[in-house]
Amino acid sequence: MTASLRTLVLLLALGFFAGAAHAEGVVMDKSEIRFVSKQLGVNVEGRFKKWNADVMFLRNNPAQSKANFDIELASIDLASDESEAEVRGPQWFDTAKFPRARFTSTSVKNVGGDKYEVSGALSMKGVTRNLVIPIVLTRDAAGNNIAEGSFVVKRLDYNVGTGVWGDTETVTDDVLVRVRLVLKATA
Repeated sequence: MTASLRTLVLLLALGFFAGAAHAEGVVMDKSEIRFVSKQLGVNVEGRFKKWNADVMFLRNNPAQSKANFDIELASIDLASDESEAEVRGPQWFDTAKFPRARFTSTSVKNVGGDKYEVSGALSMKGVTRNLVIPIVLTRDAAGNNIAEGSFVVKRLDYNVGTGVWGDTETVTDDVLVRVRLVLKATA
């Protein structure tokens, strides 16, 4: 699978991850942003290794919650040095010009039970688009909140995978982003 496909999936994952964080703080070594795209009909999976989060989640007052994420696009992990080098290039992420993607929440709302929607803007490669990220909250045995969800990002909306990679028969436009965040329990 090519680096461009992996890159697209990673971007989507980034957007989802941003939506799931809470005020308790993110346990980074137990949290992940993963993505899946298809290249020539084959799933391509990846993740980002470096990102920062500024998160405040108030379960009883979600309207006052926020989730802001910065992702270092060059930290993409596709399990292939060649693919990773390709997706860092101008036709994909162009990390020399656009080293980071950023998600900034504009609202968080409870849509029933432990289900939430995080609305915000994802900026990548000089393009900003609005996203709504669905998340579900559960708790682990230690009392930490676990925020999980998935959403689709359209890579071509962000000019990711241009030139020959713009052909959606080769690499699909849709990138499925899956996020799992472990949020520290509050005292």
